[in-house]
Amino acid sequence: MGNDTGFLEFKKESPPLRPVEERVLDYQEYDTFFSDKDLQQQAARCMDCGVPFCHMGCPLGNMIPDWNDLVYQGHWKEALASLHSTNNFPEFTGRICPAPCEDSCVLTEHYTLDSEEKLRKVNAVTIEEIEKHISERGWTEGWIKAQPPSELTDKRVAIIGSGPAGLAAAQQLRRSGHTVTVFEKDDRIGGLLVYGIPDFKLEKRVVSRRVEQLRQEGVDFRTGVNVGIDLSVKELQKSFDAVLLAIGAQNARKLTAEGHDLNGVHYAMDFLPQCNRDVAGDFIPEEEKIDSGNKLVIILGGGFTAADCLGNINRQGAKTNVRQFELVNMEPRPTPVHEEANPDCRANILTEAIIDDGEGNVKALQGVNVEWERKNGRMTMKRLEGSEFTVSADIVLLAMGFLGPTVEGLLEGLEVELSVIGTENSRTPALVKKMLRNAQPVYSIRSDDNFMTSREGVFVAGDANRGASLVVWAIWEGREAARCIDEYLMGNSVLPSTPQAEVLV
Repeated sequence: MGNDTGFLEFKKESPPLRPVEERVLDYQEYDTFFSDKDLQQQAARCMDCGVPFCHMGCPLGNMIPDWNDLVYQGHWKEALASLHSTNNFPEFTGRICPAPCEDSCVLTEHYTLDSEEKLRKVNAVTIEEIEKHISERGWTEGWIKAQPPSELTDKRVAIIGSGPAGLAAAQQLRRSGHTVTVFEKDDRIGGLLVYGIPDFKLEKRVVSRRVEQLRQEGVDFRTGVNVGIDLSVKELQKSFDAVLLAIGAQNARKLTAEGHDLNGVHYAMDFLPQCNRDVAGDFIPEEEKIDSGNKLVIILGGGFTAADCLGNINRQGAKTNVRQFELVNMEPRPTPVHEEANPDCRANILTEAIIDDGEGNVKALQGVNVEWERKNGRMTMKRLEGSEFTVSADIVLLAMGFLGPTVEGLLEGLEVELSVIGTENSRTPALVKKMLRNAQPVYSIRSDDNFMTSREGVFVAGDANRGASLVVWAIWEGREAARCIDEYLMGNSVLPSTPQAEVLV
């Protein structure tokens, strides 16, 4: 590394967030940017650690020490080339990835003496921040351009879904010379990047410019097409040599408590897309609006989806006593949106009923504290008698996780096998659909090591393959599935590979 003692000379710093009182008034990103000089100083903290666990903690295998050093040396264009060699969309991961690379950084376990001769823990390198800045510098300087293939094959590939997995696969396959068509059931390309992640974390211009790059490279995008319904499975397979399912895992876990169907109970994936459409200027009929302004809101769930709901609630002007309840023994993860409203966050809360106001609307939530204990290798929940409580509510948002991909339509038509978590046997979509009526199994599309499903020539990547996960995993799966599809079509592939066995997370 260019500065062997940078990690001793400089403290970890991150650019300040925009002031709370300012950012809750709009939907612009709440992050700010470092100057080049400040960022180079942070890059100087990347130590010559011998075994850089950071890039082994990243599913993409990003060569983090390499581009940290290039930034420190001021070689920004070379840093961008290094970053792009493993990651198609670093401006996405630099904004919304929870950075497992930083958790793996050697500096997370390094101690040094401070000015008072006391041991001080040195924090990880600001890898994600540097990654985002490299990409943004590339766009500003005009270094990021379309790279259409020099030669074309006669192979046609259909990609169903335009989230990060689908987009990464589309770019890799197109650059390999194949004719690539991406089908998206919504009216905009981007999947959860557009209709899940709020603008205050990822402004949609950031997605749009990458989509435009793919268009210039020759990727054909078709929106408003729900494959399996608007386009038959038979026609799909007849028209393409290979199909990639990148349809996500948006079948939400259901609330089964009494009152779950009252007016005012909404699933996160109904609320979040509507918020993003509203920010984009789309017309939303008054009777369909989910507006938390000046209302009492309870969020059920403690993950990133719940936090995204909270951020939108803060900007809609909900009453300050927003509550966030998590069923498991884990406090909801603190995020920048939590400091905007200081919600009442509690773990180990079971919702027993949503109370009716007498006219079919939400009036309150009835809950109880629970405790968890391990029995016979499994965690079991015990209700704590005497801990029952009732809190008023106008809106209850359900962000309790996801079960798997939607089985109706496309998957039923393809008849691909599904894997139900906790069992060794695969299931047909029809059987999983029947199981969902009585229970809520977590499942995914079954695939082999080469990402091919039980149907010849049909592949799967992203959340539909591994369950709801991180954007960095989606991009990795998209890239790996693209390489396997290229090899399936051509007999071999020159696309790069990052074997999952080398990944430490």
